[in-house]
Order: sequence, then structure tokens, then C-alpha cells
Amino acid sequence: MKLFTLQQRIRDRLSTDWLTPSEQHVWEQLHRFDGPPHRVVNVYGPPGSGKSFLGWLMERERYATYGFWANRPKPILPRLVLDNARTDRASTRALRPQVDEQGIRQIILLSRLRVDEQAMPAFELRITEDDLEYLRGNLYRHMDLILPETEGYHNYHDAIEAVLKRE
Repeated sequence: MKLFTLQQRIRDRLSTDWLTPSEQHVWEQLHRFDGPPHRVVNVYGPPGSGKSFLGWLMERERYATYGFWANRPKPILPRLVLDNARTDRASTRALRPQVDEQGIRQIILLSRLRVDEQAMPAFELRITEDDLEYLRGNLYRHMDLILPETEGYHNYHDAIEAVLKRE
């Protein structure tokens, strides 16, 4: 099985039960800062920290339309998630009017770095050992997959690749 295939299988089974403690914290923050006056918010963290996973989940839960910065979808839900977002101030400020123009409540930017806009609510997503243990339990519980001991993984991609090596 390939990494993309396993990620797709996980994506197909998504629910809030899959949220790790760190993802759950960011999920709660996003709901707390929902909509005006917070027209644009930022979730940022290193590659493999669960940002795209949150975006997929928001779409699955019908909370937001998910897409990429470079190929923006037309929102069909009250919020728009843009993955791999640009982080410069000019680009993000240009998004604010789009909230009204597109008739949505909010745009959620997913990026590796914090957006260069101090007034914008931003939530950092980092992986802890508890998060990896939670992923380990989810993989076994939902997919009957075994993640080797979680020490040494720096992101979810590393952990999922370790599962694939066992297959």
C-alpha cells in the first residue's frame, strides 16, 4: 500500500473521533473564533502536523469547503479552508473582502508559517507524544493497522510511513 492510498483510506473514515489532543484544541479554538469579526484566521504548523487533516475534517463535517490556495474552490459551505496558504500580509489582507463577496462567514488559512498579520487569530498545531499515541490507537481501532512504537516520529507522515513498512 502506498502513502497516498493510506491517507485516502484515513480520509474516507474521518470523524471527530480521529482528532488528537492537539488537533482537538485547535478545533475548539476555531469554533470559538468563528465568523465575524474574525473574517480570516490561520492554522499553522510544520509539514505533517495535521493541518490538512483538519481541513478535510471541516469539509466532512460540513463546516467548511476545503481547497488549495493555488486552486481556490467556490465555497458551498459557510466557511472556506485554503490549504498551503501564502503568509504575506498583502495576500492575506486581500482575502478579507472575499468573505462578503462570496457570502461566507470566514476563511481559514492553513500554512506552514504563521501569517504575517498580528491582528489575525492564529493557532499553532504541533505534534506531541500524546498525539502520536492517539494516532496509534485510531489506526488500530478504525483500520486494524499497527503503528510501531511512537518514539522518533516528528510528524504524522513519518508515523504513517512506518505503518506502511510493516505491511
